[in-house]
Amino acid sequence: MKPLLLVDCDNVLLEFVRPLQSWLLDRHNIDFRIESYALLSNMRHRGDGRTVSKAEFPALLEGFFADGQPLQQALPGAVEALQQLARDMDVIVLTNIPEQWRHLRLQHLRGLGIDAPVVANAGPKGPMVKELAGDRPTVFVDDLPPQLESAADHAPAVGRLHMVGEDPLRNLVPTATAAHTRIDIWPDAELWIRQWLTREI
Repeated sequence: MKPLLLVDCDNVLLEFVRPLQSWLLDRHNIDFRIESYALLSNMRHRGDGRTVSKAEFPALLEGFFADGQPLQQALPGAVEALQQLARDMDVIVLTNIPEQWRHLRLQHLRGLGIDAPVVANAGPKGPMVKELAGDRPTVFVDDLPPQLESAADHAPAVGRLHMVGEDPLRNLVPTATAAHTRIDIWPDAELWIRQWLTREI
């Protein structure tokens, strides 16, 4: 059985901030400024300066997944790295996206050159990491420290790589203490993934 790579999508494989900024301004006249890693506190209605409320946010995010995904471009090196890694291991995109928009994500990734199954998750990813990994060597890549903590709790044998792929966010996200390492660029990440799965580190 081949080893397994479980990789998040937004801010790991694809841009998230830039396309979300563009979509929010164009569709809803909302400014999205990167001042913290908390999405809500960065979003303000341009008309009156109000911060986007918790009640408004779910519909905005679903709207972006429904028709904003085509704006998302691959992060540097992501397509090439996954294409190379897929020759030697199974690759699954494990993403927190509503199930009804999973097929759009799958199609968009394929259009960019990433031909991998997409698993739509909700909430902490640890249980799904455990289920998908089973007994085989696995690496899990995510940008959110709580997701890496969840994976450590539920699947401690899995290699955990913390990656914050977008420049505007890198300095805002502390390195996950539950990760085995943090690498924010794909050429170096590809090497570490191979080394972990062959137990060279």
